[in-house]
Amino acid sequence: MADGEFAIRHHSSGINPFGIHHHSSAITHPPSAIAPKGLRHRTMHRVYSPEPVLKKPGLFFRDMWADIRASRELAIALAKRDIKALYRQSVFGYLWAFLPPIVAALVFLFLRAGGSVEMAETDIPYPAFVFVGTILWQIFVDALNGPLKVVGTSRAMIVKINFPREALILAGVLITLFNFAVRLVILVPVVAFFYWKFPEQLGLSPSLLLFPVGIFAIILLGYTFGLLLTPLGMLYKDIKNALTIVIGFWMFLTPVAFPLGTEGSFLSLVQHLNPVSPVVETTRDWLYGTPPDMLPWFLGVVALSLVFVFIGWVLYRVALPHVIARLGM
Repeated sequence: MADGEFAIRHHSSGINPFGIHHHSSAITHPPSAIAPKGLRHRTMHRVYSPEPVLKKPGLFFRDMWADIRASRELAIALAKRDIKALYRQSVFGYLWAFLPPIVAALVFLFLRAGGSVEMAETDIPYPAFVFVGTILWQIFVDALNGPLKVVGTSRAMIVKINFPREALILAGVLITLFNFAVRLVILVPVVAFFYWKFPEQLGLSPSLLLFPVGIFAIILLGYTFGLLLTPLGMLYKDIKNALTIVIGFWMFLTPVAFPLGTEGSFLSLVQHLNPVSPVVETTRDWLYGTPPDMLPWFLGVVALSLVFVFIGWVLYRVALPHVIARLGM
């Protein structure tokens, strides 16, 4: 056997570009520069059968779970690759993880202080309201864009190498969590300052322990939308371009920099129908120890997100081979 070649015995289940079930086994092949470390020696030899992938749902869901478990190491490698690529050749480095929400918060503070924009009074001091709001919104945007970005940067590898595609999903989650961890460096001291500055309105509360639950809900909701859009986003760049426009408008319909509208108004109705509103509002309430008025809406959004993220995962797994076939043409 030549240098750089070795045999791997492997047996897995998957789906081919035509939606029929197949079983794969690895064969000897020289390393590829496209694949990440740990996957560079694997090329899959496919044997197809005419059975549709969803004809045996038990086998299909078992394979989904098996591929998630098998994807952990590869997901970490992909996440490290994309994080390094994101901040490589950058003067500010990891500062870019929290500069956008900070700048956005400062802009709204300036507009409000100058009287350029009239806003209703908030239950908590406005600086505390807008700063945390923009941080939480950026976490949602990261989660929404996560699947599209990871799949996009791995396009060449997807077309040429057979591997558990769930690794891309997990990598996107890891990148979102990494960016949140970086933002904690600025979030913790600033929130502590607000506690000290406004002791009568803000303070430590047992609800602070629920703050990670709110972060989980925000990431879950964002990833649900992102996963549902990923197959189309791989085929059409219009999805990514449209998201840039939609996200900018979406923020103004969410209580990020503006409080909830007057009850009974059209704005209030739109904000309550916006699924991001209750997760952002409730998470901020838990952080500052204020009553979570939108908690029932929050619980409803989380329940629906759990259902639709699973549906998105199934659609992703079924649609991706067809997308790969289109990309490979």
